[in-house]
Parts: sequence; C-alpha cells; structure tokens
Amino acid sequence: MLRTGLRMSDLLGDRALLKEKVERIVQDYALRFSQHSFDAEEEYARLESLIPRITPMIKDTVLYMNESLRSNKRILVEGANAAMLDIDFGTYPYVTSSNCTVGGVCTGLGIPPSKITNVIGVVKAYTTRVGAGTFPTELTDDIGNAMADIGTSTV
Repeated sequence: MLRTGLRMSDLLGDRALLKEKVERIVQDYALRFSQHSFDAEEEYARLESLIPRITPMIKDTVLYMNESLRSNKRILVEGANAAMLDIDFGTYPYVTSSNCTVGGVCTGLGIPPSKITNVIGVVKAYTTRVGAGTFPTELTDDIGNAMADIGTSTV
C-alpha cells in the first residue's frame, strides 16, 4: 500500500525534514496527477503558515488517554465503519486501513484491554458499501426504496 502524506508529528519536528517530505509528496502527485500542477514551495509555505494554529491542538493521544485513565476520568470512544470494514476481520480487500472493532481502542488509542469496561454495539440489519466492491452500493429499485422507508420510519 502506498502511503503519501504527512502526520501531525511531522509538524512538530525538524522543518528541513518536513520540507523534504512535502517536496517528495508533490513530486509523487505530479507524476500521478499530471493534469494538475503542484508547487512544492507554495504547498510548504501554506503548510508552514498553518503550523502555529494547528500545533496547540496536537496531543500525544496515548499519553493523554492513559493520564485520563489514571485520573479516573471516563472515556467514551465512538467507532466508525464497524466489523465489515475492519482491516483484520472485514471483507478484505474492501476494507479500511484500521481496526474499527472494539480492538481499535487498544491499537488506535493505546488504551489497555483491561481498562475497557463496557462495550455497546449498534448493528444494522444489512451491509452497505460506498464505491466498488462485493456489495451493491445503492439499490434504486423497489427493494432499495422499501429499505429506505423502513430505516427512516424506525428511527
């Protein structure tokens, strides 16, 4: 899997390294999306102008979560996508790149399994997908209309 992007931690580190990463990303995008033009200097300048606004909001979330647990704070975590899109338990290859089941609390936030005290699951009666894959993305016939009506009327 090709990953091109920046992580929040990149904004906190060495600016010369950040600039190199931006240049590599722009070079990659220029090759893949030749119909568009990209300017590494312009992109870096825009990013650099945003850094003072963004950095106060960046936290070491593993540390933050564990400090909160030690302080007996209650933590509510909402998961998205559910099991069918989980990288390990989902309908591979039509999955996301993360753990979206309850285990994602451990892998994504660094919360130890022993600290998970309650799990509430919400389940749909059917599986849907956006985009390509093994599931219909949208039913525009009578069945799809019936499902939309029932889903709307039961909420």
